[in-house]
Amino acid sequence: FLKQEGELLTIKEPVDPIYETAGIEVALDNGPAFLFENIKGYPEARSIGNVFSRMGRIAKLFGVVDSKQLKFKCLDALKHPIPPVVVDKAPCQEVVITFDVDINNTLPVLKTTERDGARVMGSGMVLFSEKYGRGGYEISFKRMNFRGYRGRDWASLTASPGTHGETILFKDYRNEDVPVTINICASPAVMLIAGAGLVHSIIPLGTDELAIAGGLEGSPIEICKAKTVDACSIAKAEWVIEGVITTERVWETEEAEKLGKANVAPFFPEWVGYLGRAWRSRKFQVTALTHRKDPIYYNWLADSYDGTQVGIPFRE
Repeated sequence: FLKQEGELLTIKEPVDPIYETAGIEVALDNGPAFLFENIKGYPEARSIGNVFSRMGRIAKLFGVVDSKQLKFKCLDALKHPIPPVVVDKAPCQEVVITFDVDINNTLPVLKTTERDGARVMGSGMVLFSEKYGRGGYEISFKRMNFRGYRGRDWASLTASPGTHGETILFKDYRNEDVPVTINICASPAVMLIAGAGLVHSIIPLGTDELAIAGGLEGSPIEICKAKTVDACSIAKAEWVIEGVITTERVWETEEAEKLGKANVAPFFPEWVGYLGRAWRSRKFQVTALTHRKDPIYYNWLADSYDGTQVGIPFRE
């Protein structure tokens, strides 16, 4: 679709996920989507970004003429959800890795600025099953840092205050391990609902958010059983990290851990436009990494047109 619209810039020159990728995305903000085909240190990976950087392009993705019409299509999806369906064979599980999982050396996770505390994965959508979502599938973006200096198979996973994720992890199941999947680069409809930060009086916890995405897409979102945990994956995602959110609390960065204080050490340029601060979060323990045979990673900058506009249609 992007190629057809003349909205895709393919970059064949080598690009480094440390600083360089983010710098290019900032330079192209509100511009074409881009596909990096040559990522330094990741010979088998490609990455894409800026898909949502233009509202008109998002509208065309869903067959309407402009953003004013898109919000009404989102409203119709809220009123006429289509529940997800479970499939046995999924593209996201063409390759399954259950040992020696090393996220930072497998996925081109970005480091955006020199003062940022770590390489931060912001493009992972955490999918909570119906059991933990009060009867509905809950999906949302969460910031994660795979703490490479101790081992690359676990991460901090942060649920912001006031979100459904916070309710699940720090209220409903604060004393229990929670199995989840981290889904990367799913369909645009799934990404829109995951990025919406929905108004809880309209979409309370317990609502099936995948059904709303299905309503927007016009067909059921396909999900599949995870290979190593009691959870589901988005079947057509590019990458899926399976694991368990444990009851252990970990600091988001090494610097924050040494300080022993929250809201001091810099971490992750936030959607509000400035460098955020590291918190103490729950620990995500990886149990498996699955992906397509030729997977694409999603570059995500929270403070960008791409990171902001993914949430606008459903919020409106």
